[in-house]
Amino acid sequence: MKQKYLILKNDEKNELIIKEFLEINKEMFSLVCEETYDNNDIESAIAKDKKHLVSVLRTNNMYPVWLYADKLAESIITMYGTKHKEPIKLLFDDAESFSKTQEKVVALEVVDEDKVPEDDELLEDDFDSHKILKNNCTIKVADDEPDDDEVDHEEEI
Repeated sequence: MKQKYLILKNDEKNELIIKEFLEINKEMFSLVCEETYDNNDIESAIAKDKKHLVSVLRTNNMYPVWLYADKLAESIITMYGTKHKEPIKLLFDDAESFSKTQEKVVALEVVDEDKVPEDDELLEDDFDSHKILKNNCTIKVADDEPDDDEVDHEEEI
């Protein structure tokens, strides 16, 4: 699925408008959400950090995934930093984003095959059984404690 975001800054009304579109047919997009933000809120969020800006941009109606929210925030920071007057259009393709994420995951899972133990090695014990026998000790009963037989015998008397 493809998503398109249109970011508009309206200085006359002191607001930022983000429109979210989804592709319904090949190259045919439909508006699914429009959010309006106060410029002062956006500027104070930018002053804090990008994560705070993302949290301000996310609403109940528009909650982009982190990858898209991050790009939206970067574009808005650029727009506010350069007095950019032109609308910014961002196009995202979920299939491409997913494949890139999968490539990163696969890259993280690559293991050096020389370091992978063979099945037989996994079944081998890492300790010597003779060490256990050498350390084996017996438990002695204290001399002042009665045996179980003595306790039973005393109760009968």
